[in-house]
Amino acid sequence: MSRPRLLLGVSLIWALASAILLWIARPHIAGLEMWDPDDYLRLQQVRDWLGGQGFFDVTQYRIDPPGGVPMHWSRIVDLPLAGLILLLQPLFGPWAAERIAVSAVPLVTLAGSLSAVALITARLADRRVALLAAMLAATAPLLLFHVLPLRIDHHGWQTMLGLLAIAACFDPRQGRGGVIAGIATALWLAISLEALPMAAAIALLLAARYLIWGEARRFGAFCAALGLATLALFAALHDRAGWTQPWCDAVSPGWFGPLLLSPLLAALSVRVTARSGLAPRLAGLLVAGGIGIALLAATAPACLAGPFGQLDPVVRHHWYQKVREGLPFWRQDPGDALVLILFPLVGIAGTLLARRHAADRAPDGTAARNWLAMLGLLLAAYAVSLLVQRAGGFAQGCALPGAAWLLGRARDRVGAWRYPAFRVIGSMAAIVALSPIGAMLAGGLLLAGFPRNVADASSETAACMAPCASLASLARLPRATILTGLDLTPRLLVETPHSYAASGHHRGRAAMRRVIDAFLGPPGTAHRLMRDRHMAYLLIDPAGHEALLYARAAPGGLMARLLKGEAPAWLEPVPLGTDRLRMWRRVD
Repeated sequence: MSRPRLLLGVSLIWALASAILLWIARPHIAGLEMWDPDDYLRLQQVRDWLGGQGFFDVTQYRIDPPGGVPMHWSRIVDLPLAGLILLLQPLFGPWAAERIAVSAVPLVTLAGSLSAVALITARLADRRVALLAAMLAATAPLLLFHVLPLRIDHHGWQTMLGLLAIAACFDPRQGRGGVIAGIATALWLAISLEALPMAAAIALLLAARYLIWGEARRFGAFCAALGLATLALFAALHDRAGWTQPWCDAVSPGWFGPLLLSPLLAALSVRVTARSGLAPRLAGLLVAGGIGIALLAATAPACLAGPFGQLDPVVRHHWYQKVREGLPFWRQDPGDALVLILFPLVGIAGTLLARRHAADRAPDGTAARNWLAMLGLLLAAYAVSLLVQRAGGFAQGCALPGAAWLLGRARDRVGAWRYPAFRVIGSMAAIVALSPIGAMLAGGLLLAGFPRNVADASSETAACMAPCASLASLARLPRATILTGLDLTPRLLVETPHSYAASGHHRGRAAMRRVIDAFLGPPGTAHRLMRDRHMAYLLIDPAGHEALLYARAAPGGLMARLLKGEAPAWLEPVPLGTDRLRMWRRVD
């Protein structure tokens, strides 16, 4: 298959997948009914920037006013959204421009992810298998969820950049591949430190290839590009004040040791020791890594506990440990857990068989080495996804080359069958069996004999983020600060002019603790908070997951009393024209 035909095939797959995703999302686009609280807050961040807030200032001033909450998000993800809105506003007006932008930008990341998967597979196998990998990618549910129209949070960008970095690891031109992998990894980390485990896996893989197979140019270029790009991105995205804040949840001066100094020292070590024996080369890398970690421990020791190490214990228990996308597979719904578990196993099997097939042809050849390296990256991505659910899309992306190789071999076998009807049926069966859809079907069959716990299912009602209630009445009220649940706040910021006590974003942990205490404690706790922080209203979603969690955790607390209709005397009901939300005015 020629390169233009592969490009055309991937483009057609992207166009078809985009049309299907737009069809799925069509009821949500006009009303900006987004998929996740972070999508709403990302949109609000873009609106604030376009409305005059500084580029370097990512504080949400309408959360926990008057000081607001500094966000840990990067402007990198805001740039294409803001740019497209500004470009389209003169043509379509602000209402349509915003909706086009939040629908189109996720599909751009889908195009990037499909292209990266095809490039990885073409470099590991051939272009025919690469087209199969792109086709399978268009059926990967965890990958597709992060690129749905309106899904504008950073996960789609992370998946795309991670896959691009992996594709660069197999570039036949070592220097070019190392530079691209380093820049892609730096961008990935600048968007979110959630990339740190896989960035470390890529660095370790390239280091191993350097030490064992002598790929000095690729590894040296990767380290130099990673260090320099990290510095350049930080300088471009932060003002002078950013250089004095050692945040643990984002690239900051506290992380300069392992993310900037260590890569540059490693690049220097490669330059000096590339022609030496194994011991000097290994010692040079260990020294470079050790110096970076020592600098981290000296300048930001709290970061050694991870981005969430400083969370308040109450906030950790009632919020962080209830956010499903951050939990391991054993704390997921069984069906969701099997989606995480099963398809990467297909990719692992295919990668193992592809490596053996390549080794049989040329035991010391590049193809066998590349498949072995891909196996290491896939196993690392799989391990991360089993521990953190939101990494599942990336793990599925890493599994696609191996699954596509298996599918190519299966189609070759089926193609040799005598009867055309059997060949068609056999090909369709192979596609289903080796695709993410097949893994989902297998998971459904495994769970078919197990009754679902109806009580647990009913308690998992989502927060009111879709059109479960009109917020028009709330938006018409005079501007005020409102005490409400953490999950509700992002949508309320987008659709109303009010300010809110807190949201589910960890840099506002003090405000989060106050909100949790207010709903878990006796009414007097919330009363004091509302008076002290000048909050005029209290708003809840009685059927929401968060309200039910608080009521179960504290049967005598304020939330439980409100759900039972036992509002304290200092709260006066405010009609909103909907049964889904309940609101009260503080009257003293």
